[in-house]
Amino acid sequence: MNTSDSTNSALFVSTIQTRINDYFKENNCSIKSNWAMHLKIATGTLWWLLSYLVIVLLPLTKWEFFAVYLFHGMGHIFFSFNVGHDALHNAISKSKKINKFWSYSYDLLGVNTYMWRFMHHRGHHACLNIQGEDMSLETAGFFRLSSHEKRKKMHKYQHLYSFVIYGSYLFYYVFVKDYKYFFSKNNIHLKNKKHSRKEWVILFMGKFLYLSYMLFIPLYILPFSWYFIVFTFCVTLFMIGIIMSFTFQTTHIIDTTTYPKSKKEYENYVYHVFETTADYAANNPLANWFFGGLNVHVIHHLRSDICHIHYPALTRIVKATAKEFGVPYRENITIFDAGMAHLKQLKKLGTA
Repeated sequence: MNTSDSTNSALFVSTIQTRINDYFKENNCSIKSNWAMHLKIATGTLWWLLSYLVIVLLPLTKWEFFAVYLFHGMGHIFFSFNVGHDALHNAISKSKKINKFWSYSYDLLGVNTYMWRFMHHRGHHACLNIQGEDMSLETAGFFRLSSHEKRKKMHKYQHLYSFVIYGSYLFYYVFVKDYKYFFSKNNIHLKNKKHSRKEWVILFMGKFLYLSYMLFIPLYILPFSWYFIVFTFCVTLFMIGIIMSFTFQTTHIIDTTTYPKSKKEYENYVYHVFETTADYAANNPLANWFFGGLNVHVIHHLRSDICHIHYPALTRIVKATAKEFGVPYRENITIFDAGMAHLKQLKKLGTA
């Protein structure tokens, strides 16, 4: 947002920062995790562990195995959104060791922690919706997610085939994307980056461990045909891919967000966030619980160091302050509305 009233602009930024900080002072609480977050960590851990033990230890029928495996996959999503993501932003604890411990859960979810942290922080948070810099806009040419990107004939149908490509998202991450970034020499965020020997080991060991417990062990010990187990594995990854893709894309790529050409387009980062980011289902307790605060995304980009357990309360402060200063606050009331706004934008970007 460009504004000639620099005084009012600075006042808005300072006011919103002060009110966020005052929330914690007034409630005498830490910006990090609390008992509610500890409960979510326990829930996610038990969901992940117990569902897997049911898969490998109990005498399930073929379709019971399929159902429990899908349920286990939902646990991956829950843990990723609620625990891994916060840990990678150092938002769970003031202790770096505790955050680092929980962040390695991403490797057990098939995604390299090191590459994700590096590319997500430098290649997303620092350059929201900027073509050529924001790696969340990089889709190997399958989509046109920015008005500054060259349009292909196939993009005319991107709102229709989005479900198929989004479903392939985790396959791409597990088998291609991490390696692509790790070995890249031309990526704007990785130029002259040398990876330590430790990170080389973690990359390959993480992938091996993920494929071992998700695929190799079931293939070895379960009585079902190999093709049914592989089918179940693929369906689960497809489900995870769709849910994760829509969760993130509906916060930046909708019909009301903007696409700045550079970081200099707005007076400061706060205005950049408000112009490029949107919330959805902010008043839905179930959405706030399952999505780990990713649905209330404005506050996340304003203060990613804060544990998401505080996001619903802080979002009300952010929304009220934006209204007071006349700053547009982008929001979709329901999850369905957010999904439709994203598809509408895909269609628009594919044809205009």
